Amino acid sequence: MRRIFYSILLQLLAFSSLLAESFSVAGRVLEVLPEARSLRVELNESVNADLPVGQTIEFRIGAGDLEIGYLGRMIRAEAVNYSQAWHLERIFPVDGIGAKAMVDVNKQLHAATATMSRRKSVREGDYIPNFAMIDQHGDFLQIAAMRGKAFVLNFIFTRCQVATMCPASTIRMSDLQELSREAGLEQLHFVTITFDPEFDSPGILRQYATGYGLENRNFHLLTGTQELVDDLLRQFGITTMEEDGTINHTMATLLVDANGRVAFRKEGSKWSTKEFLQEARAL
Repeated sequence: MRRIFYSILLQLLAFSSLLAESFSVAGRVLEVLPEARSLRVELNESVNADLPVGQTIEFRIGAGDLEIGYLGRMIRAEAVNYSQAWHLERIFPVDGIGAKAMVDVNKQLHAATATMSRRKSVREGDYIPNFAMIDQHGDFLQIAAMRGKAFVLNFIFTRCQVATMCPASTIRMSDLQELSREAGLEQLHFVTITFDPEFDSPGILRQYATGYGLENRNFHLLTGTQELVDDLLRQFGITTMEEDGTINHTMATLLVDANGRVAFRKEGSKWSTKEFLQEARAL
């Protein structure tokens, strides 16, 4: 029931963002107001006269964003006025540990992707490329930092409404997380990358994790720029196509060993927790 509630909530958030004009803003978070579910932000970039640069504005935020440690940090977001109150949506951190390294690492990935053959993508036995993204805690994460830990990797987007696709995949990832803990595979981690970084901000991913009962301890939901996501889809051989207001896509789920090598890859939306648990035990 909770999963259904969060799925409906994400759809409402997506729909509501279409009803009001949004404006890009950036600034530093000076104060977090939990009871008001707001941030006080000193703006240093704005394209709206009602939100002048240099002013400190109180913005309402979503529940997921409130749980992220944005105090004192620079953020970039979309400002929307609902019922005479300013809200921030699609909040992304600008600074923090690993922010500069993320830019450098992803430039290297982009250059490597541009020279790839169209017939080539990451398969079983291949080492995955390094890349850096932002997780559901608002932290910058290089995938190379996962060396020493095996992990299961997949791609989804939170607004997906096809029950047999992203929702089913996330449910299996959640089940596999629980089963691996029960089997004593405490070091097995889980990585989910969004197809839809324009909507799937860290705060949205945090709400999504809550809705599916994912344990944040060893589960990393990642987002970034559209260019980066496009490069990763190309690297991992996933295809997407925007059609009728949604994203049609292929699917693949991978088990990556502690050395960063793909030990097992399953194509399509149908895979079982049993087979991945068995492969993880064999590592």
